[in-house]
Amino acid sequence: MNRLGDVKINGKPYRIDVRSYRDRDIVDFSPRAGTPGGSVIHSELSMYQPLMQTDWRHGFGFHWYSDAQGYMSTSGNLDTRHDGIVMMSTTSTSSDTNNNAKEGFVTWNSLVWAWGAAGLHRLSGTTWTIPYTTAAVNFAFASGDYLFYCPDGARLRKVSKADSHTDAGNDSDSKDYKWIIMHAGFLYAGVDGTNRVHRDSTSDMSDLEGTTSDPDVIYVGSVNDSFPTLGAVVFSGNLYISRGDGLWHLGEDLIARRILDFTNEASADNFRGMVVHNGYLVFPVRDKVYQWNGARISDVTPPRITDTFPYTTYGRFDNFVTMGRFLYCTARTNETTYHEDLLCFDGVGWHKLMRLATSTDSISSMGYDSIGNRLFYHLNASADVTYYIPFQSQSEFPYATFPTTGTHSLISSRLDMGFRRVDKSMPSLLVEASNVSTTQYLKIYYSLDGEDWVAWGDENITVDGITELKLPSGLQTVEFKYIKLRVDFVTALATSSPILEGLTLRFLMRPDTWYGWSFTIPIAKGMDMGETVQNRDVLDVLNDLKEARSSKSPVEFIDLFGERHLVYMSSNVGQATEYDRDEGGRYPNVEYMRMVNLVEVA
Repeated sequence: MNRLGDVKINGKPYRIDVRSYRDRDIVDFSPRAGTPGGSVIHSELSMYQPLMQTDWRHGFGFHWYSDAQGYMSTSGNLDTRHDGIVMMSTTSTSSDTNNNAKEGFVTWNSLVWAWGAAGLHRLSGTTWTIPYTTAAVNFAFASGDYLFYCPDGARLRKVSKADSHTDAGNDSDSKDYKWIIMHAGFLYAGVDGTNRVHRDSTSDMSDLEGTTSDPDVIYVGSVNDSFPTLGAVVFSGNLYISRGDGLWHLGEDLIARRILDFTNEASADNFRGMVVHNGYLVFPVRDKVYQWNGARISDVTPPRITDTFPYTTYGRFDNFVTMGRFLYCTARTNETTYHEDLLCFDGVGWHKLMRLATSTDSISSMGYDSIGNRLFYHLNASADVTYYIPFQSQSEFPYATFPTTGTHSLISSRLDMGFRRVDKSMPSLLVEASNVSTTQYLKIYYSLDGEDWVAWGDENITVDGITELKLPSGLQTVEFKYIKLRVDFVTALATSSPILEGLTLRFLMRPDTWYGWSFTIPIAKGMDMGETVQNRDVLDVLNDLKEARSSKSPVEFIDLFGERHLVYMSSNVGQATEYDRDEGGRYPNVEYMRMVNLVEVA
């Protein structure tokens, strides 16, 4: 280099003021004043930043960390609906194994009733009886003094509070109804497999007709077209009737007009149910869940629940039930061997409370018992079973009947701290817990960059308060681009659950380190360049530096040691030091000191 100069930039040699030569790393490792979770840095965390999660109310589905109230998924029975805590959710209790499939539930006369293929069922204590067995029953409707039920293909029936079963309707043609609803002083009934609706103003439905000769017959759509009615709901003072092609409004003039058009998505899976929740009408269309406020429709479908291919999602939403501020429904995963889960929607996020069925089994019905404060559901399986989930009185927290076996886990999102491709270093995890002991505790696992789950040592969270988990096996830190955390909930006592209140992951950004150089280049024509002299005009040298500064692609830099780097010139600042007016040549002889900065690139 001495023969040609001290350094080279973009193929040109330069003599430099060696005392001005500086090189340094250009990556800032100092902690910021805030964190991705929005929390301030605590002094006890030293140079490490905290990523805090102290709430989970927004529900599952965040695949990359984007919300301190989000997580990816749960397994087993976990309840994430409540401010600041995660706890176990209630187990279900079997109320019968009589192998009678149930298609719906209703509470009337202080009893729970169900209907299905075996007829009308009634729950007395813990035993289901069948007071009507002559045919399958399509529907049952509670209305004051009577419980009306609709035998499949047969005449409408009613039950009095004296437990007397008698015919209802105008005559023997009043038969084969699919649904009944009350609105504005009238009872409306849809005929199974048709788009025909009849109505009656009598309390015992003694004047309800059932044929096309009914002078007050109502057709939802064209006369006898291909889409039968599926159900009806009263929302915001109006009566709406669903079909596979959309939602229809029945006006005071008894004309049905389609309000929401899903003709292009017509399917037998559309409008499997409808329910009013928090001022919205909620219903499924194919594998989407929508909420409608009477003017605007919004997609509130749960997000996917896995982060790698093939992605697991929920569909076939069914059995919609509201209780308090929560909406409950069932949904199936899109796996070949599917699972059917109990989901809960709080108006913002979805929560999975428990797994109800697997593979070829299914949930045929679900209903809320306002007398016993229980959520009933029926499992269609090789041996059918009806279950109920008890609720607490005057509380939204789960009823204290918790599972003592099985795996019950909360799985975090992929935590990348906002920079997916930057390496992070982690020394420990802070776990905030309560109601824990040696027999009911939390166990922590982690997964680095998509690898298998690793237990965070043998230590369980058994002491209330904040526990700092150091890394197992004597490790000072682990390094990763993203991490997932799993918290397992274990209890030996069915009446008590461990509580997770918060997680704080300590981390330090450790991006790849790159370097920069700065130095001063003296420029004068005839200047000693080692074994030669600077014979280029000063202006030519300045233009060479300008060319290197303007380059859109990296340029070559040969440093003092002869090492080669690819760099960008990030600044090029000059100061004239002498001006020889009397010297001839192509340009005036102006001597310069040029300060340049170079930045290494990948």
